[in-house]
Amino acid sequence: MGWPLKVVTTGDLGALCHVLWSWELCDNCLNATSKGLSRCGVALCNCAWGRRAERLEPFFEFYRQTTRPYVPDFFGDHDQAIRSHRDLLDILELIKSHGTDRTRGGCMAEYFGRRSGGKESLVPQSDQDRAFELAARIMTMTHVSCEKGQDMFSAETNWDIESKQGDLLPQWREQYTLPESLDHLFMACIHPSLQNSDPQSKLIRETLTAVNLKKIAGLKIESTNNLHDHLKLNPSTGTVQIFHQTTFLKEHLLATLSTRDIPGLSRHLALETICTIQLLFPPENATSQSFLRNLVSKGGFDPDCLRFGTASFELPGRGEKERAMRFPTWGTRLMHLYDEIENPKPRGRVEAWLERRSKSRHVMMVTAIGVLTAVLLGLFGLCLSIFQTWIAWRQWKDGDHR
Repeated sequence: MGWPLKVVTTGDLGALCHVLWSWELCDNCLNATSKGLSRCGVALCNCAWGRRAERLEPFFEFYRQTTRPYVPDFFGDHDQAIRSHRDLLDILELIKSHGTDRTRGGCMAEYFGRRSGGKESLVPQSDQDRAFELAARIMTMTHVSCEKGQDMFSAETNWDIESKQGDLLPQWREQYTLPESLDHLFMACIHPSLQNSDPQSKLIRETLTAVNLKKIAGLKIESTNNLHDHLKLNPSTGTVQIFHQTTFLKEHLLATLSTRDIPGLSRHLALETICTIQLLFPPENATSQSFLRNLVSKGGFDPDCLRFGTASFELPGRGEKERAMRFPTWGTRLMHLYDEIENPKPRGRVEAWLERRSKSRHVMMVTAIGVLTAVLLGLFGLCLSIFQTWIAWRQWKDGDHR
């Protein structure tokens, strides 16, 4: 059957926005068979697609890259879990409608039971799992696993930045709803040093910028499309991953202004993530903004990252921004990054060698530089003495001959 999700049309992307965020689209936009972000061609069409689709191109590209590799599992006469983009959208719609009160097992039983007409589904269990993994990833931009195996729902494992287990995929277990699983994964843990009551909070926030992470800590900033990897530090490579899809987060916030939360992401998580980006790239700092523009043009960051301000996405009178700025979800990772600025780890080979041999690598490095300088000066003095001796010898020899 090949790759059933290889081709993505304008109509597929429009239907995706309709399912995820309830965009009101005209029939022409929903049924468009062209590729790209072209409008339906109706002169008076003023639906959401024509006004907002262009900004979502980074998310649409993520959707294309995520869905394209899907290949169904076939065993004998078995069916495939996803036959077209319409099947994937139907799964998304089911999770959105019943995701808060129905477990993954319940949603899967309903969807594949409906397709088989109440009979036993011919879709392999592994393929069913992959279909719901794909749907959850599109809906939340968080890579989770639906396969049975390691359990990744302990808070200690999830937030242990330097743990090798941190690279394992978190699970969406069969007996959990999607919001329950995400609540376990993005567990709140307010860090006291980032609160206004701490006298050092203002200094920490001013110091904690992407420019300082690069210049002082020697870290490299990379983009990620996995929300779970946001602000994750890789000590071995010296990289920090930043979730950059702010247009996706803002669409989620707009969609939930007048309705309940869409299953998966909570409003506070989406808003807090945007606030962390604005913390690392303060809009009033010209150097930070230049760095961010460079990441947009060369690092694959969503251009919407350059658009600051969240007032139009907040619920009025709820104090959402104030709660988000307490960083209940990302505070621990932010403080890990602050520690890198205050106590930079060795990145180069020379610094790493010195680190292994001294508790105070900076003192040892200065000493080594001093010794090297002394040796060079000694060699220079020796060469100068030899040269002077040679000149004196030449003068003596010339005078003796005369």
